[in-house]
Amino acid sequence: MQHIYPSACIVVLMMIPGNYDLADQTLEQLADLRAWQLARVEKVTAELRSRVRDQYREGTKLSTLAKKAGVTRRTVYSWLSE
Repeated sequence: MQHIYPSACIVVLMMIPGNYDLADQTLEQLADLRAWQLARVEKVTAELRSRVRDQYREGTKLSTLAKKAGVTRRTVYSWLSE
């Protein structure tokens, strides 16, 4: 008997490494996964940007912030100018 899972359940299962194969996913499941991942990236980036700004105000060097955040100095400059 084949189980049919709602797309949200598939996304949760796909967060667990090794728990899925992209080739086995339907178009809708892949679209849901992509949407979830994009939303998550936006949230994480917003938090990272906020922390970079905070640490810059506390006196951390721009090049140090770029290294710690895993981004370029140009990105840090951009975040600080927003």
